[in-house]
Amino acid sequence: MNLALPPDRQPAGTPVVETLEAGTRLVRVHGDHPADAFNPTPQPSRLRGGRFDSLDGDWASTYLGEDGRAAVAETLCRDLPVGGAARLVPRSRLVGRRISTVEVVRDLPVLVLHGAALTQVGAPLELTKSSAGEYLTTRAWARALRLWLPDVAGFRYRCRHDEDLLAHVLFDDGPDAATPRARGALQVVPESTLSLETVAGLALVMEVLRAHNATLA
Repeated sequence: MNLALPPDRQPAGTPVVETLEAGTRLVRVHGDHPADAFNPTPQPSRLRGGRFDSLDGDWASTYLGEDGRAAVAETLCRDLPVGGAARLVPRSRLVGRRISTVEVVRDLPVLVLHGAALTQVGAPLELTKSSAGEYLTTRAWARALRLWLPDVAGFRYRCRHDEDLLAHVLFDDGPDAATPRARGALQVVPESTLSLETVAGLALVMEVLRAHNATLA
């Protein structure tokens, strides 16, 4: 893929913004940090970080799946090739990782980035389907989309490897920001955290990997 940078100006169109309703439960794969925390680390290298992270630390972000399958697919499966036979996930990627359920505690406006809605902001399908090699460009798109739509709390898009499942990225611009975005809008569901290294955690991981014709190495 060769994803183009976003245009200098917002394209003509009507961005599709929908409400992520209070009470919605989403799932996150994470490390030792709390599941409802946002990661403020600048990610100027494509070798680290997520698809819509900030290049320079202007915002913090968190990635969540609509369920456990989506959360695992977007984290552990994200580096798998879209095609080809080499479909192995290193077992080391499970070490220290957990999966938790969080609840949205207030309505959040989110920009839809799948289906025909992508055309309304001039974005190609590659924005959510590209490999990590394009992450510097996808992060430039995140900056542009956030600039054009300063009130949205995040983006909703289809998982790269499973178009049947949805993922969200939510943003926290800090306490001094003009709009709260998703700051303070998540709450960990009590007793929902599970280590991916436990029997139950491994069972979920293997279920997702088998669905993607992959396995642990």
